[in-house]
Amino acid sequence: MKHRQRKSPVWKVIVFVFFVIVFAMVLVRLNKEKEMRERVEKRSRELDVAAAQASAEYADTVDRTRNAGSDDYVEEIARESLGMVMPGETVFRTTEE
Repeated sequence: MKHRQRKSPVWKVIVFVFFVIVFAMVLVRLNKEKEMRERVEKRSRELDVAAAQASAEYADTVDRTRNAGSDDYVEEIARESLGMVMPGETVFRTTEE
């Protein structure tokens, strides 16, 4: 009669533990990749907002540069920045509390 050799239960436990460890390592790696992807997507959204703001500022700068020599622009700057008025205009000042 032949005796069949049975695999020791220790080997089954070792193989099971090995696969559990590998599975855990894969889960940890997937979680790290997910976190990294979320950080990259967040930074991408932040950069999109910054790019939109820069684009708006650039358009404003181009518009101001285009109008810099016009009489209307010079008058606007004189009124707003320097507090100047045209001859014949009356200035009313109010006090705020």
